[in-house]
Amino acid sequence: MELTDRVLARLYAGEVSGERLATELGVSRTAVWKCVNRLKEQGVVIGSAANRGYRLISDDALLGGVLAHHLRTDWQAVITESATSTNDVAKRLAGEGADRVAVIAPSQSAGRGRLDRAFVSPPGGLYMSAVLRPHIPATDSGLVTAYAAVCVARAIERLTDLQAEIKWVNDVFVSGRKVCGILTEGGVGMEGGTLDYAVVGIGVNVADVPLPEVATSLERESGKRVSRLALAAEILDGLAALREETISRAFLDEYRSRSCVIGRDVLIGGRTPAHAVGIDDDCALIVTHDGVTERLTAGEVSVTL
Repeated sequence: MELTDRVLARLYAGEVSGERLATELGVSRTAVWKCVNRLKEQGVVIGSAANRGYRLISDDALLGGVLAHHLRTDWQAVITESATSTNDVAKRLAGEGADRVAVIAPSQSAGRGRLDRAFVSPPGGLYMSAVLRPHIPATDSGLVTAYAAVCVARAIERLTDLQAEIKWVNDVFVSGRKVCGILTEGGVGMEGGTLDYAVVGIGVNVADVPLPEVATSLERESGKRVSRLALAAEILDGLAALREETISRAFLDEYRSRSCVIGRDVLIGGRTPAHAVGIDDDCALIVTHDGVTERLTAGEVSVTL
């Protein structure tokens, strides 16, 4: 562990003087001062007062030490200064054999959503792609996105007083507006027909920055600043159980209970009026229209007022 990470870890334990910090770490006061300034430059907010010492105020900075502090499960982090798309980086790493790796960037210049749509990715959000190897049947790949949405919703509620809902299949909503989009991509083993790897791309609007009218952010709705890597850690800790949850389908009752689509009138593909009646055990949306019951496994639905 680098000295800067050791200083950060000690600050998480509470306020400490520079002299004591230097003694505990076996370094000079100058070395401590340099590390504290480096952390400040990287976005960690640290207060200091005479005769009291250093105090951690906010850790909303994209640093490996911040993520490590919040994680309860084993993940490797790749934090980049910029990315066209974190999914692209993650897919390259997956092709090299990576597992349990999270790629995180402060913004994306070419973020993607479902159906090849652009995903707006301004600074201040959490843009993360997780590489996992769940070894589940490729036919169950739709469950990966659904479970990821549940993990995001849980993480939001653990860190804020907000209530999170899910719009089938991959969007998380707060206060009736989109706060997160998820794009899952993967590779299929040719012989066994199993999902060789899954790349789960997650974009969460965290800071209160200009966004499309249909979207909102956690800070805007809660009135509080949320640490992006604390949020990332909560999500990753949930994703660590991806294989078990998708095999058992234990999360589906929660997925259904969080749905803002079930029981509502919807438009299928922006054209066909229908009524959403449920979500089955393969996470297909069950709708009725023109006296016919249809099972949707992909596509786009929008809720009508």
